Parts: sequence; C-alpha cells; structure tokens
Amino acid sequence: MQRRTWIRSFALFGIVTMIAPAAVAQEEGAEPEGLNIREVQVGTALVGGLVAEPQLTISRDAGRIFAVVRLNNPSREATTIRVSFEHAEGPHRGGVSLDIPARRRYRTVARFGAAHPPGRYRVVIRTEDGVELGSVDVTITE
Repeated sequence: MQRRTWIRSFALFGIVTMIAPAAVAQEEGAEPEGLNIREVQVGTALVGGLVAEPQLTISRDAGRIFAVVRLNNPSREATTIRVSFEHAEGPHRGGVSLDIPARRRYRTVARFGAAHPPGRYRVVIRTEDGVELGSVDVTITE
C-alpha cells in the first residue's frame, strides 16, 4: 500500500515539475494585450521614414515637425490611434488619426506645423477612446 502511494506521489511530482517551468516561462515572456509604444522620435526631417536627427527643441521656423511612432500590437487587431501636438498646460486637442494594421509591430508618422508660439508642448499618442499611450515633451523656440 505504501509503495503505491509513493509511486503516485512520485508520478504527480514529475508532472508538476514539468508543467511549472512552462507556466513560469509563459508569465515572464507575456506581452500586454493592448497597444503599447516602443519609441517616439521627434524631429524636423525624415530620411527613409525615420527622423533624421531626433530633437526635443525645435525652432518655430523649422517648417514641419515629424513624430515617428513605433508600437507593439500584441493582439494583431487593426485599430486607430490619434497623435496630437498640444500645449503642455492646455487641454488636449483632436490631432491626426492614424490607422494601425493587424500587425504585431508597426511604425507610423504624424506631421505637424512648427509655427506655434514659443513654449512647452507635448506630442501625445492616444487610442481612439482617448486613453493616453505615451507622450514626448517638445519645446518650441523663436
């Protein structure tokens, strides 16, 4: 009788030790379910779809401001984000709506005019529902 109990315990222990590492590995490598921002680069020129020289201080006579947004989309569901250029102390504004295809990773670009009054601004990335995913502080100078 004791031998059967010992054999069952040993077999159960073997099964548990085989399953436990797989569960731990799954938790450690788990990705968030929704969109998340990997990187945001801001600058005044693009080369090959990337910001030529990332900068956070931009002259108002620079013409355009480009914000390159790299994001993860673990669910691989097509969606839309909104990227806006807002005064740091002001309310958020509409921004530009950008489609995100059903891909695991994606890069997109938003463009804004640089002719804003000098001051502190933010490039803000939100879901279509208005949930902020990330932001970058930018200063406009004379």
